[in-house]
Amino acid sequence: MADIPIQRKEGRNIWPLLLGLLVLLGILWFIFGRRSSPTAAARADSTAVASGAVTTDSAAGASGNNMAGAASSNMASGTGGATTLGDADIANVIHEVNAGEIAAGKIAQTKASNAEVKAYARDMVQAHTALDKQGAKVSGQTAATNAAIRDSVVRANEAMSSQLQSANSGAAFDKAYLDGQVQGHQNALSFLQSAQTQTKSADLKKMISAAIPDVQKHLDRARSLQTKVGQ
Repeated sequence: MADIPIQRKEGRNIWPLLLGLLVLLGILWFIFGRRSSPTAAARADSTAVASGAVTTDSAAGASGNNMAGAASSNMASGTGGATTLGDADIANVIHEVNAGEIAAGKIAQTKASNAEVKAYARDMVQAHTALDKQGAKVSGQTAATNAAIRDSVVRANEAMSSQLQSANSGAAFDKAYLDGQVQGHQNALSFLQSAQTQTKSADLKKMISAAIPDVQKHLDRARSLQTKVGQ
């Protein structure tokens, strides 16, 4: 019987195939992975936020409170890239803060149900009216050079007034007003402390220095009422 030649199959080397797959996966990751990474613009925005750069669209504090939340967050403390405001800008922000407090206080005098809250609102109207008159004498109502920051406070004032106008009278309103007062006076205090170190005007610095302890008292009083009202 004739011998049938048997061809012996060599073991197939799979390493080139595996290497090829790894290279292919690497190429796919490079293409699609880069698409899902942040864009250059997003990275630039993140860098700007991290460095403390001005963002004029930021809210002026939680729940649209009527004090200088956006302005205080945009002021430099001597470091970083945040905006350093001039005397006219500082004076204009203080004016808008006072205007917001007066408007909110007048609404609260009508809609608040708690006698202590009504009395607090009346005192806020009187105190911030007096401070606003004093500020007008010191600054002469000079036009702001950084209107964007001033306007952010104006928008926050409008949001707070709208929120208070739409709130139901009674305990719910009292709580909403006091919550705004606590957050707002915290922001105002932060702004004044920063402004105190930046202003070049001796008269403006003197006014700010005198206002800081008064604002602290307003904040402490609002916190005290907050623990008793609307709980």
